[in-house]
Amino acid sequence: MMENNAPFVPPEITDADIEWATELLGLPKNAFLGEDGDDPRKEVLKDMTTFDVSACPGSGKTTLLVAKLAILANKWSHRTSGICVLSHTNAARDEIEKRLGSSAVGRQLLNYPHYIGTIHGFVDQFLALPWLRSKNCPIKIIDTDICQNFRWKYVFFRTSKWSSQMQKILKEKSLRGDKILIQSSDFTLTNVKYGEKTKLYKVMKDSCVLSTEKGYFCFEEMFMWAKELMDTTPSIILTIRKRFPLSFIDEVQDNSDSQTAILQRIFTENGNSAIQQRFGDENQAIYSSPESQSAPGNILPIDEKNKKVLPNSHRFCQHIADLSGPLSMTADTCSLEGHGPKCRHISCYSEDGNHTIFLFDDNSINRVLDAFGHLLIATFSDESLRHGVFTAVGHIHKPKRDEPKPCHVQHYWPDYNPELCKKEPRPSSLLQYIHVGLGKSQRAGISHPAAEKIAEGLFRLAGMSENPTRVSRRGFCHRSVLKALENRPKAKGVYLDLLHSLVVDRNLPTRDEWKAQSPIYYKLASIIAEAPINKPEANSFLQWHEFAAIPQPDEEPTTCMDNIYRYSHDGREVPIRVGSIHSVKGETHTATLVLETYWHKHNLESIFDWICDNNAGCCKKEKRNNPRLKTHYVAMTRPTHLLCLAMKKSCFEDQEGNLNQEKIDKLTERGWKYQVV
Repeated sequence: MMENNAPFVPPEITDADIEWATELLGLPKNAFLGEDGDDPRKEVLKDMTTFDVSACPGSGKTTLLVAKLAILANKWSHRTSGICVLSHTNAARDEIEKRLGSSAVGRQLLNYPHYIGTIHGFVDQFLALPWLRSKNCPIKIIDTDICQNFRWKYVFFRTSKWSSQMQKILKEKSLRGDKILIQSSDFTLTNVKYGEKTKLYKVMKDSCVLSTEKGYFCFEEMFMWAKELMDTTPSIILTIRKRFPLSFIDEVQDNSDSQTAILQRIFTENGNSAIQQRFGDENQAIYSSPESQSAPGNILPIDEKNKKVLPNSHRFCQHIADLSGPLSMTADTCSLEGHGPKCRHISCYSEDGNHTIFLFDDNSINRVLDAFGHLLIATFSDESLRHGVFTAVGHIHKPKRDEPKPCHVQHYWPDYNPELCKKEPRPSSLLQYIHVGLGKSQRAGISHPAAEKIAEGLFRLAGMSENPTRVSRRGFCHRSVLKALENRPKAKGVYLDLLHSLVVDRNLPTRDEWKAQSPIYYKLASIIAEAPINKPEANSFLQWHEFAAIPQPDEEPTTCMDNIYRYSHDGREVPIRVGSIHSVKGETHTATLVLETYWHKHNLESIFDWICDNNAGCCKKEKRNNPRLKTHYVAMTRPTHLLCLAMKKSCFEDQEGNLNQEKIDKLTERGWKYQVV
């Protein structure tokens, strides 16, 4: 056991440990060693110094991280110091639960003294919330939507006697989603165009003061409170490093500048740093601002000698690697290697691949998904269609504009619902929480994501109480609900019965059933909040939505419930999940169709030279092409077996309206086939 002032000495990882982890995870014996025993994954597992891992798509980065964590947990001897694993989502935690949940090391990793969760959750739990409590601030709920609603209501109340023109301006700001945010603990506002001495500025500032006094907080502001604690009490940094002498940061390329800055300050700055190992791929940095002209700063700041590269993908073959590789921002220095696919139950009728570009015009755009579905049925066996994952994705999926077509995913399928495809959705109603949760469970093959999402929605409803009593929620939402209801066995039974009906039996309520169930959710939320739920937003939150209706027998649904496009032909059917490229990042598909969309220009048309391999790597002339390349590189590296694109036919036509044979020949030389829809 580590003494109080003794330096941290990490456990040594041996070949025997790697063999043990490989067997525990049910992987092939050479999964981390390679055929010749010289795979770079072995070095990543054994090295216990600070370094970065640049991992290509399909390199098994998350599995590698889980294996290393399992080995470390099995050898961990410190009772009050633990491992910290941070990312933007709970993907690592979900993977540990899925693959190690029933094992002793899995249970160890998911409990004290370790922390595995999101960056925001970590900052809240260890910095922002303790600091706010020390200032005697009640913590009712951290929810930007609810907090902004509170602040705008206060502003409207205080300005109700002002001019009608000002009232109109304020209403437009509120409807547009403008946020009233603070940038420092003295409640200085951020991004406000009015001077600090104006009446409106003072009213907005007062709304922030009051919301803080009442316990309402925005997600965006928690880093500011954390920073104030570190500025005021610098010793907290060493305390956290002692608690977490070893940290892992996953998906580091998606860190914002503020996240990078606070993580560096917590773990590595000013000596006595913790050991930090970061995993990512700057080619997949698609969550920074689309207007950014270059990759976000500090993605992989550690010296090149401390950077390890995983260039070989087990997801796809070399053919798909060659088609997608030119879109890599580092294509000039690191070639993408395809060592896959290794999917059981999946087989293609075509050995060389039917990688196809579908050419369409405005009149045939609504037939693109059918053409893709027909190709899938022609390419895969019935067993492969049952076991496979088939998707169609586009860069822009929300209908912000309609010309020039195609602008967004909905142009291909009018029933597509953008709200159901977010990676970590923030639904606007409890019904949407239910549908999103059930969708996540269906894709993961386990019930936990649905229960967790429904419980999250219930906590959000509980936060709509008039009483500022703290809504206690720590860790998993479902466990927190059970904890809140533990002294109310009848209510706990009602909650579990609702979950069983929704998650296990998949009995989605009809309109009449939802009307009867709504008071039950009100009651459960009021027990959790220890106060009545009577705010106007709660009524809106529990409203019925037509998209959630279940069609009666022999009826066709009038709207999209799950964003699954179902194509059938000659008695065979294939489901195609439709969504945004951002929503499928990190996923593996059997076949992927990348849809043309519009952002300042048509995206695939703008990067056509990279698709043809005329260009490679970073674009210096048209800066918007760099985020385009990253986004479509993510999309084109999802599939194991089949990659397709949907592009405007006019991009391939000459002035007379005929297909340009030179362009077609270039594509076929690259290994593409084409089909006019």
